[in-house]
Amino acid sequence: MTDSLSHLYFSSFQAARRLARAPAREPEARLHGHGFQLALSLPSPLVPYDVEQADEKTTLSPIHPSAERWHTQIAEWDHQSLNDFVAHPSDLRILQTFVKTLDVSGHEMALSSMPDRGVRKDEQGNYFAWRSYRFESAHQLPNVPPGHKCGRLHGHGFQAVIHIPVTHAEQEWNSDYHQLDLAWAPLYAQLHHHYLNDIPGLPNPTSEWLAVWIWDQLKEVLPALSWITVFETASCGGHYDGMKHRIWKDFSIDSATEEAGMTFGHTWTLRLNLQGQLHPTFGWAMDFADVKREFEPLFRSLDHQPLKEVVGLVSPDSAGLARWIRHHAHLVLPQLGRVDVLDGCGSGASLDWGAGGIQVLAP
Repeated sequence: MTDSLSHLYFSSFQAARRLARAPAREPEARLHGHGFQLALSLPSPLVPYDVEQADEKTTLSPIHPSAERWHTQIAEWDHQSLNDFVAHPSDLRILQTFVKTLDVSGHEMALSSMPDRGVRKDEQGNYFAWRSYRFESAHQLPNVPPGHKCGRLHGHGFQAVIHIPVTHAEQEWNSDYHQLDLAWAPLYAQLHHHYLNDIPGLPNPTSEWLAVWIWDQLKEVLPALSWITVFETASCGGHYDGMKHRIWKDFSIDSATEEAGMTFGHTWTLRLNLQGQLHPTFGWAMDFADVKREFEPLFRSLDHQPLKEVVGLVSPDSAGLARWIRHHAHLVLPQLGRVDVLDGCGSGASLDWGAGGIQVLAP
């Protein structure tokens, strides 16, 4: 797989709506409001990455014209009634309207109407609905090396995110979320406030095996199930699509940058996405602690630093950081297949060279 660079844009707006086709018992049938979140991924051409020329710093990446248009569109809808713009404004129909208006049918885009639900479109034009569910559970990993902290009994506030294809393109209310709620309820009863190791099929409940277990339980009632995401903590977890595993680990750096002669800074979020086969004993693709340890020297090179002084960093922006990490991390983290970088101000970049399949706009 060749390197693929995308620029990411995030924005939000407040709006009211009423879904008249929803069953009368559903709150969505009444006038109500949301804080909507939107994400857009736009591909960017890759120029050769020449570390030897890194002292010739480039300017920050310009805003894509489609991103400019979508900010205008959001401003028109902010604090309005969506029924004035979209007939039967379900999450799907709102997203479809943005896609058509902005002419971004070949790009990824996502919309969330609440923090725990949303829809997204991939580059091929497929739409997916997702719901996020939290459960509080205890577990321990019995096969880890002696002294590993995860071998001790402990607990997490887990989060499971379930993705399915949208049922039909003319959906007039958010029925997919209700379908997911019904499918999840029996699993929640087994997982919440329980000891995961006691559940049949979970003797070694790593994030990866927990994702497999959830997949196996849901596949019978959701035959079109697309993938499962399991957050072990807010900064790490795993994806499973029925065949492949991918894990991620987040890092936060507080660094200074420059633009148009002004010096300022960001709290950047770096997400490392790694793929691999599950270890037959440990049950993980890679230990999150090992990811942290191997990345630590590179992290120290970026954190609490003026980015213009980082050796080899061609441009002090999200895309530049992603490419710098790609160039320097492949030797210590060969499983690394994608780097996502967010600047905290509604934009970022994603550099993918081996992860594929499960994209950045999914939670």
